[in-house]
Amino acid sequence: MNTVFIPAPDKARHPRIVLMAGGMGCGKSSAAAAFFKLGVPVIDAGLVARAIHQDSQHPVMSEIAMLLPHLLTEAGRLRRGILRTVLVSDAHANRCLRNLLQPYVLQAMWQWTLQQTATYVIWESALLPDEVDGFVYDSVLLLQADEETRLQRVCHRNPDWTEAEIKQVFSMQAKEYAVRRQACDQIVNQGSIAELEQEVLQQHLTYMSYWNLQ
Repeated sequence: MNTVFIPAPDKARHPRIVLMAGGMGCGKSSAAAAFFKLGVPVIDAGLVARAIHQDSQHPVMSEIAMLLPHLLTEAGRLRRGILRTVLVSDAHANRCLRNLLQPYVLQAMWQWTLQQTATYVIWESALLPDEVDGFVYDSVLLLQADEETRLQRVCHRNPDWTEAEIKQVFSMQAKEYAVRRQACDQIVNQGSIAELEQEVLQQHLTYMSYWNLQ
């Protein structure tokens, strides 16, 4: 297995990192867009992971091919739609795939962070990644919404998904979520985009007032 080195953070040399987490349908993308409008750099762990597992030449793909060959296409890329068709019902495959991809995703996000000059950046992630080599975040922001609201949002965004499939993903994510105890801040996203943007603005002002004084 390839070894990926992720250095411990040096607060004097890179932006603070806010991990913005939340289950499917909680509004992470909308909140990320609101932070971006305020000038905060944002990176989506899901998109980073997708760029990696859709690149058949990436080093991790040979590891996935050896351990989880049934998840790959003939072209050596991760099959589309496996979240709802395979991973929700196969905890071992889910955990194994996550463990393989995570170091490479974190390394890519870390390298991106080092290129930023803002006071802080947002790392958007559906789940809290496990700590790697002592790597920690400066703050965790948890997005929340009730199940019915989340269900409506996901159904609207993915009309080909059944309600049962969506609830399976919710259940899988809930089992992973000890996040609430770890979160520094929370936003309950039950209302309009305008209300969410106001919540994000207040959170942004809090981060700026705190970290600009340090």
